[in-house]
Amino acid sequence: MLIEEDDGRFSSLEKLAAEFPQQRVLLHHGDANGAVRKLCADIPWHRSDDRAKGVRGVLFLDPYGMEVEWSTMEAVAATQAVDAWIFFPLSGLYRNAPHDKLKITEDKRRRITVVLGTDDWEKSWYGTPSGQSDLFGDEAAAIRTVDVDAIEEYVRKRLATVFKGAVMKPLRIYNERGAPIASLFFAVSNPNPKAVGLAKRIADSILKR
Repeated sequence: MLIEEDDGRFSSLEKLAAEFPQQRVLLHHGDANGAVRKLCADIPWHRSDDRAKGVRGVLFLDPYGMEVEWSTMEAVAATQAVDAWIFFPLSGLYRNAPHDKLKITEDKRRRITVVLGTDDWEKSWYGTPSGQSDLFGDEAAAIRTVDVDAIEEYVRKRLATVFKGAVMKPLRIYNERGAPIASLFFAVSNPNPKAVGLAKRIADSILKR
C-alpha cells in the first residue's frame, strides 16, 4: 500500500500503478498518520508472544517535513510484526530548535514535541555553556548545546523506547552542499532475538548496497 496526501503526488502514484496492472498496488489518498494507525489496529499482526500465525510487514516512512506523529511510531512498534525504515527529518529538528532558546516559538515547540512524543528535548538540548544559570537565573543565556550528532542520537534513543527489537545506527543523508538533511533509521518491532537477528542482517545488506 502507498499512502499520499498531496493531490499532485497521489496522481503520479496512480499513473505509476496503472503502468503495472499485473502488480497488486493499493493506493490511499489521505493523511498517512491516520491511515497507518488504522492499519496497525485493524490487521491481525503476528505478535512475538502469539503462537498463531498472522501478518508481518515492512513500512517505509518518508514524510514531507515533520509530519509523522509520535503516536504513529508507537502504533507501528506495538504491532511487534512491522519493521520500519524511517526517514527522519533531521534538518527539520534543528531548524525548529534555534540556537537561542528564546527564539523557540510555540509552533516550533509543538512541532518538535509532536514528532518526538515528549517535551524533554528542550531540557536535554538547551543550557548555558557552563551548564549553570547566570547570577540572575536569566533564561536569555540558554542556548542549544547539542550538535546534529547528539540530536540524531537522541532520536535513536527515543525510537528504542518503543521499538523493542532494535534500532540500528542510522544512515545520514546530506544535500548537495554537504548539509545533513535526514537520518534513515531501521527499527525492529519484534523483540524475539531470532527475528531481530534476521531483520538486522537483511537491513545491513541493504544499507551496504
